[in-house]
Amino acid sequence: MRLLCIRPSLLLALFAVALPSHATTIPALQAARVPDVSILDHTSQPTSLGVVLGPADGGPVILLPMFTRCSASCPILTHKLVAALAGMESAEPYRVVVFSFDPLETDESLRLYRAQEHLPAEWRMVRAKESEIREFFGFFRYNVMNQDGTLIHPNEVFVLDEALNWRWTLVGEDWTKEDLAVVIRQTRSPGLLATITAHPEWLAWTGFAGAILGLCLSIGWMIWRKPTEPVQA
Repeated sequence: MRLLCIRPSLLLALFAVALPSHATTIPALQAARVPDVSILDHTSQPTSLGVVLGPADGGPVILLPMFTRCSASCPILTHKLVAALAGMESAEPYRVVVFSFDPLETDESLRLYRAQEHLPAEWRMVRAKESEIREFFGFFRYNVMNQDGTLIHPNEVFVLDEALNWRWTLVGEDWTKEDLAVVIRQTRSPGLLATITAHPEWLAWTGFAGAILGLCLSIGWMIWRKPTEPVQA
């Protein structure tokens, strides 16, 4: 008897493709707590990201990577986030962190950016030293290239849960306020469907395990049904 052998990676891909997806919102690459790196607040005093964000009951965290010398996508994403959150009807708390990945960033440049972009007073704006920047954004696989002083970077916004675990990524500039509202809601109260959507590999491996179990049961049934008496010539 010839058995059909299917690789787990193929099953994983098939199950993942079968799930509904949206090009602008993708689940986190790893559902783990972000590094609590040392940062500099608006007074240039060293502190940590956890201290700046405050207690865990403050709700999900929206993290916007940027740098104030950027004249293209950073202002666009900032405007988009301001407008999306301003138009969001929700009494539930959330927190916003604007984190500069520019080692040359200063308190004054952040202050001017806040004023120019009309950022809400409750939004946190932070910067860090180069080593902390590499550690923090390396966690998200967010790679920044320095090309003759110009920082080339992805256009992404990250959503963390209350415990600062990475949950979702908004990719590009085409996401809508509805996309943001959905991922915030799913981050705040993840149901079964939201959990499966955020972790499609779970469903894939469950299907693979079910396929293996079915194969084992079929083999066992055939062995049990095998005649015990020799076949007459």
